Amino acid sequence: MIKIERAVLEDASSITDIKIRAYNQEINTYLGRDGGPKGYNEVGSEEYIIKQFIAYKIILEEKIIGAFFLIPIDERTMLFEDFVIEPTYQNRGYGYETLQEVEKAYPEIKIWRLSTPVFSVGNQHLYEKFGYTKDLTLNNENDDEIEYIKRI
Repeated sequence: MIKIERAVLEDASSITDIKIRAYNQEINTYLGRDGGPKGYNEVGSEEYIIKQFIAYKIILEEKIIGAFFLIPIDERTMLFEDFVIEPTYQNRGYGYETLQEVEKAYPEIKIWRLSTPVFSVGNQHLYEKFGYTKDLTLNNENDDEIEYIKRI
């Protein structure tokens, strides 16, 4: 069983290493090259996220296997960002379990928003399985991302 805990600055290097492996694998699978969002491979970028947002690490058996961060929009709406799991732990249900834990931790949140790359079929499947739908109120399918929303 996984648990989620607030990330601290000392976690930045471990989380960055996971992001490098996870994003490079995903981008390489779909686009044939390494890459990720701006700063995904820089410890300083992760330190900034930990300082500025509600950053979490995902832990399994005392080991960090992933991370994400949250941005409050208002008292009932939260933005879920930069969700990543170590590639060797993917496709084992930990993503779904993480989403459950996040909702349990924030019962007051009734609207969850997130985006995922248009090429990331696995992410799209996970989010839709968990009850997210494409947000048609936004320009939801641009060249890069699909916007999702879940109303509770």
